[in-house]
Amino acid sequence: MIMINEYRNALRDLIQRLNNKGQANQVIVWQVLLDESLDATLLSQRAYGSRDFVDVVMVACGVNGIWEQLPLTKILLPQARLVLELRKRYGVTNG
Repeated sequence: MIMINEYRNALRDLIQRLNNKGQANQVIVWQVLLDESLDATLLSQRAYGSRDFVDVVMVACGVNGIWEQLPLTKILLPQARLVLELRKRYGVTNG
């Protein structure tokens, strides 16, 4: 559990750093649509081509679980390779 929390904190920090530095080449800018706001796995599928990045979606949207509705706003998602690097560093398989 500790590694998951550390991983999610690192993910949150990564998103904030990318936002502050304006590194558009390392992020996906995504407008959350109504159907996606009700299903974080759908947004993960559309943005990354896989439902395995739902943890990234939840952190980027500032929600605690898949039961929460996502805000209908633009979010920044780190590119998949950056997420995979973090997962490897923290020993997390699929968030």
